[in-house]
Amino acid sequence: LPIIYGIVGFGWYNTTFDFSSQLNDAGFADETKQEVGWHFGAGVELPVGSNVRLAGDIRYVFLNYDFKSVPGVGTKNNFYLIAGSLLFGL
Repeated sequence: LPIIYGIVGFGWYNTTFDFSSQLNDAGFADETKQEVGWHFGAGVELPVGSNVRLAGDIRYVFLNYDFKSVPGVGTKNNFYLIAGSLLFGL
């Protein structure tokens, strides 16, 4: 089926919590985290017109994964992402 595709990728996830000075005074500290993650998923891409396609996919993200087992088999992903896209050909 040419409309179905698989996704495998690598990502660098940079998260920053920057609180206001009032919250810093109340005990909330600013924090930045950097993590490496892998994502696996699948999607579908449907033609809508001559140069237009509608796509949607789901990606399961595993942060700091050590690859001792196959992802998704007895392991829990950290989060998942569902995305939709409208693609235009040039």
